[in-house]
This record gives sequence, C-alpha cells and structure tokens, in this order.
Amino acid sequence: MVKTSTFCVLLILSLYTLQAHGALKLASYYRDHMVLQRGPQQAVLWGNADTEGDTVTAQVIGQGSAVNTTVQNGNWKLKLPAIKDPGPFVVNVISGDGGHVTLNDVLFGDVWFCSGQSNMELDMNQILNSAYEIQKGIEKKNIRLLKVAHVNSTSPQYDTKYYIRWTVPNKQYLPQFSAVCFLFAEYLQSHLNYPIGLVDSAWGGTSIEAWSPHDAVQTCPLPHYENYLECCPMVPEVLYNAMVHPFLDMTIFGVLWYQGETNEGQDEIYKCQIKALVDSWRKNFNQRSLGETPVDFPFGYVQLATGNPDLVSAQPALRWAQTVGYGYSPNPALPDTFMAVAMDLKDVGTNPLGPYHPRDKQDVAQRLVLGALNVAYGRKNIEFQGPFPTAFEKDQDQKTLTIEYDHGHTPLDIRSNDGFDVCCNTFAPACDGNSTWVKAPITGHDNSHVTVSYAGCGSRRLVGLRYAWKSQPCEFKQCAIYSAESDLPAPIYITKSPPA
Repeated sequence: MVKTSTFCVLLILSLYTLQAHGALKLASYYRDHMVLQRGPQQAVLWGNADTEGDTVTAQVIGQGSAVNTTVQNGNWKLKLPAIKDPGPFVVNVISGDGGHVTLNDVLFGDVWFCSGQSNMELDMNQILNSAYEIQKGIEKKNIRLLKVAHVNSTSPQYDTKYYIRWTVPNKQYLPQFSAVCFLFAEYLQSHLNYPIGLVDSAWGGTSIEAWSPHDAVQTCPLPHYENYLECCPMVPEVLYNAMVHPFLDMTIFGVLWYQGETNEGQDEIYKCQIKALVDSWRKNFNQRSLGETPVDFPFGYVQLATGNPDLVSAQPALRWAQTVGYGYSPNPALPDTFMAVAMDLKDVGTNPLGPYHPRDKQDVAQRLVLGALNVAYGRKNIEFQGPFPTAFEKDQDQKTLTIEYDHGHTPLDIRSNDGFDVCCNTFAPACDGNSTWVKAPITGHDNSHVTVSYAGCGSRRLVGLRYAWKSQPCEFKQCAIYSAESDLPAPIYITKSPPA
C-alpha cells in the first residue's frame, strides 16, 4: 500500500508539473527523460491552452532562439530548431497568460515507433538469456522508453494511456518492454553513437485492419474471421485510433512492424492491406508533423517466424503477402522498407511460449539493424538481404532445374538438401488447383547456383517452384540457402508459372 500510494502521489505531482496553472498543456507523451527527433528534422511540440489567440513560446535552453506560435481553437503546435547535439537539455514552454511547462533531461536522437502484435509485444523478460540481456540493457542510458497501454477506440484520439512513461532502461521497466524494439535500438546505437527514443505500441493477437486508418481500411476488402478473439480487438481502425493516431504530431524517424499471424489465411487481402497501411501511416505522420516526419520514412518489418512444425499451412502464404508478392523488400510496392527473415529462428528444445513465439529476438533485431543501416541510414555497403533467385535453367533430359541467385554475385552456403518443391501438371501451362507439389531435392550447387531435381514430376510438366514453403521449414539456422558472406537466409520463394 505504501508503494502504491507513493506512486500515485508522484504521478499526480508529475501531471501537475506538466499542466501548470491549468492554462497551458503539452500532449501527454511530452515528458521528462524523453527523446525528441534530432536534426536535420525538427521536433514538433504541441498541446492545448485556454486563452484563444495567446502566444506560446518554446525554447531548448542553450540551443538557439525561442520559437513561438498562436493558440487556435484551443490548440497550439510549433517546430523546435533542428538540433543534432544529443543533450541532455531543458525545454521551457510558456504562454502569454502565465502558463509554464518545463521538460527536463530531454535528449535529441532518432525516434522509432514499434508496433504490431504478440511477437512485437513479447518483452525482454521472456527472451533467451533474459537476465543477461536486461542487465546489459540497463546500462544504455541514451536509449529511452515509452510503452503505450492497451487502448482501443472507434474514433481517432489525441491522447492515450501508458504502461511506461518515458524512462531510462531500468530493472523495473526494461523487463516489460518490447524485446525486438529495445534490442534493435541497442544494436543500432553502437553504429550511430547518439540517443534513440522508442515508442512501444503493440497488442498481441490483433489484426492489421485494427491498426489501419479509415482510408486504408476503405482501400482493401475486409477479411472474414470464423472466430474473433475475445482478448484482442480486431475491429477495423480501433487500435490505430487509440494507439497510433495520438502520436501523429510527434516527429519520428521510422517504424518497426511485426504483425501478421492473426491474418493467416487472408494472404491476398493482406497484400493490399500492408501496402495501404504503410502508405497511410507515412502520409498521416508527415501531414500531422508539419512535414517533419518524411513522407517516405523508413518502415522495417519482420517476416513471420515459425509456427506449428511440418505444416504446409497458411503461414508461408502470409509471409509472401507481407512483401506484396515480391518476396523481398524494398520493392516497387513497398519502397524504403526493409525486412528481417525469421522463419529459421525456431527455439532449440522446448519453448514454453509455443511455436509461434520463438524467444530468439536477438537475431531478429540484428537482421532488422542491417536493413535499417542500409535503407534508413544510407550505408549501402551493408548487406541486409539473403540470396534471392534471379534466373533459371531447365535440363529436360536430366529433369533438373538450376537456380541462379543474385545474378551470380552472392556466394552461397548450402546447409541442407531439402526445402524446394516443384509444381507438376499434365495439361495446364501454370500451377493451378489441379496441380501437385512434390519435393525437389538439391542435387548440386556451386558458388552462386543451386540445382534441384524435378524427377518427381514423372511425365508431367514442371510448372512452378517454391522454397521453404512450410510453417516451420527448418531447425535453428539450418534452412537450405544462406549467404556465405552475411550468414543471412534466403527468404521464401514461389512462382506458379514455369521457371525459365
């Protein structure tokens, strides 16, 4: 009881500090210990005030001149100067009628917004080697954390609730924070050497349409679910309204997204939905931040990890749909995106969280960092994609198909002879519902080519090819195709027309 009462008193006092005199208020996520977006972008501050037409002035102490704006319809919004110095700084905001708010220990760095369902929400306390990772993480005082509470709404909100207010990593709060989100920042910061702010806004078991704004929902057909999960909102727009929309005015650097399991079986619709979500989030963050969040901000995502063993289920098709049918990112439908493959990261031994929630989030985060360094930070020498097929050569006499990867430029590491299937059909020129998929073992390989046998087709035509088309295609890091240089796995692949 003493701890609870003390916490409540501190919370009330802190709220009073940010809403001094009742006349001037900052949006609820502007707090002590936060990270504001660094230059060349300009961080946006916004809030409410009682006096219409009043002047609101903000200044980062020791960083240039004050900036001001006017209260209109009870709201105000302004841009701070572009600041690259990491700080820490004090930010003062005052209004002409005597309102005064002070933010202390504010850093300037890159702000990443992390969202999705359970594999994004899975916290640091649940991963492999959690005690070690948490102890290491609490030393990273230039990474700051904000965790959004589970809230849903049928209309767009401008305020939300929180499980964790802005804080440095510590023993109380880091164990509750998204592991993928935090580990990404920890590994990334070693390359950047300046602060990173993280917003953890995720909810397990939720669908992509719940995270989509109205215009995105209207763009695509709505999927049909046999059973709605009572635990988790799946109604269109409700999580976007309550857990994304309040942050649109904040200047951010990029987004991390880990979602899709709930939408398995809806892969054709998901191709539309993921593109619509990315496009609409980019547009809305850009417009509401007065253009400071770029309209093409980097968007990283995790291709679905493992599922139930040995099943050719809906999960591979959803993995393919996450790329809008290209198989890789960035691509023409999803520019300025990057993807971490996770299908080869199943737990070794028994996983108490079940097959859909592998505990190795360290490798997931490392793979995301490679993509971020290349796509988001322009370090084009960083290899971040696994090998991908670029050409095929069929030998009808030997009934073999030779697959070239990356135009012959990527040395391959072959770790298994299994993983390929070919589609066989007697009459149709392409793989259809009357076709049969059969295994196509690897019979040979060289530096950048793999040869598979399609003898299993017998007298039927070879009309398609797929790779790693299982929910759980291999043991830990033992799928067939990897880059010998980067150790990155080849992603899943499918073509339902004759590979040639």
